[in-house]
Amino acid sequence: MTEGHEIHSLFWLAVTRLGEAQILLPAFFAGALWLALARPAGARGRLAQGNAHAHDHPARTSAWRWVAGIFATTVVTTISKVGFLGFGYGIAALDFTGFSGHSMYAWSILPVLAALVAGRFGVAVGVLLAGLITYSRVDLGAHSWSEAIAGMVLGAAAAGWTLADYLAHPGAVRAPWWLPLFLVAWLTLLPMHAPPSRTHSVVVAISLKLSGRPRPYTRFELVAGLIHPAWEKAKATP
Repeated sequence: MTEGHEIHSLFWLAVTRLGEAQILLPAFFAGALWLALARPAGARGRLAQGNAHAHDHPARTSAWRWVAGIFATTVVTTISKVGFLGFGYGIAALDFTGFSGHSMYAWSILPVLAALVAGRFGVAVGVLLAGLITYSRVDLGAHSWSEAIAGMVLGAAAAGWTLADYLAHPGAVRAPWWLPLFLVAWLTLLPMHAPPSRTHSVVVAISLKLSGRPRPYTRFELVAGLIHPAWEKAKATP
């Protein structure tokens, strides 16, 4: 029973590492850069025919959408975490202390990365993997369902906005032969060798710096009703 539980935990620990910013963001930057700069399919033939717009790149808009979406979701997620850790703003009824960063990055990055490799089929694979990462955050006790699902919705919105443009131009750019190999190797090997992520520690440090508190608020305090927002304190002051 104990051995089976250990295998179960190790599996979900391996899955959840795929959602770390230190693993997904470099893959995102590589994918976005390639998407923005890759030569459009058939450009050489159109150039030979004297087409002045041979190098027009219909997928470049997709790259900019992706970058903007990742930036926006990162800002929203960070603000939600700082708001709770430093200032105590959460939703006790939903056990919500902020968007899950792992879930958000998984849903905003993996479906698009997979689409670059295998089109609509790749999107389905990316969604499946992102779903596993979201579930792993709850299974391991790192997040509540409300936080994991909120991160999923936020990330899926960014990916959907990107894919709505990218999939409207099928075959606009072709993934090089090495891209699938790179992604598989990166997502397989890095989780096993990368040091533990320090993202949460950085967010905690920022939260304490901005709030001036000696320690962050905790989930226990939220659920137990021990956190009172600043406006409630001001109202109670005679």
